[in-house]
Amino acid sequence: MDTNIENEIKNLLNRFRSEAIPSEDFKKLKSGINQLSDSDLKNSFEEEWEIFDDYKPLPQDKIQALYQKLDKKAHISPIIKVKKYWLQIAASILLIMACGLTTLYYIQNKDMKELAEQNIVINSGEYGNSLVTLPDGSLVHLNAKSSLTYRQDFGHKDRKVSLSGEGYFEVKKNTEKHFIVATDVMDITVTGTKFNVYAYENKDFVEMALVEGSVNVTTKGSTHNTLSVKPNQKVTYNKLTGQLSLEETSNKVETAWLTKELSFRHEKMKDVFRCLERKFGVVFEISNQNILQDAYTGTFNDENIESILRILKMHYGFEYSINEEIITIE
Repeated sequence: MDTNIENEIKNLLNRFRSEAIPSEDFKKLKSGINQLSDSDLKNSFEEEWEIFDDYKPLPQDKIQALYQKLDKKAHISPIIKVKKYWLQIAASILLIMACGLTTLYYIQNKDMKELAEQNIVINSGEYGNSLVTLPDGSLVHLNAKSSLTYRQDFGHKDRKVSLSGEGYFEVKKNTEKHFIVATDVMDITVTGTKFNVYAYENKDFVEMALVEGSVNVTTKGSTHNTLSVKPNQKVTYNKLTGQLSLEETSNKVETAWLTKELSFRHEKMKDVFRCLERKFGVVFEISNQNILQDAYTGTFNDENIESILRILKMHYGFEYSINEEIITIE
């Protein structure tokens, strides 16, 4: 330790204790303190403390004045400090609750979105038909071996269903949300109408027959063709050739499967067999094509295909055999 610096600090401290020191002396004191190490400075102040025995308490008025100055600078009373402390705790709790509610909302919203994106699939039986009422009030009659698929949130943003098989649609009118029937090769767009769609995946063609209203049919794939269809017209798409055709129809053959009674008035046998195929989900293989040009008049009120075949056999004299879904006429 530098003895000269130490002695100078002690002299300055003695003067500071007994009287006010000039500013230049105070600067010397400050400079000397900065030159001392921490340990040397500690020793010097300890020695001064030991000899500092003439402490005089401050007068009460000066103490009060000091408190008032501190209070003005702080502007915070003990009560305010306590309130501020609890407000900070409350804010922390609210922040935690907000984070928790935000997380809960996110999870619930995610779950709701996933639920809305889930599909409802309705399958009809092997025989007969089924009636489906959609959330918007539209009715769908499903033929045998058919399925209808739509999302849980059907009707919120759009009205779209997917059909595999055959279905007759009675669509509730809604000009703001079009009703779309999607098949594997074409989409059918309507606002409110009645029509029949034949779209079995194992068949070579897809057909849409319009009963009431108006629809637009748009094919899928590389080439998009759109047709506007009027009542008593049907659109047929050939899967093998990609050809889309529009023709007139009475809708009798296309909708015969909806009723238990099949009535024919001078209908060609090819149309009779087509009605039976559509109604019972079978396929006819006919060796003698001449029979297809014959006309038939009669009514069938039977849900059994073999009962109908026995009546036709008596009328035309052919033989038939049944192998699962294939009926051979000889």
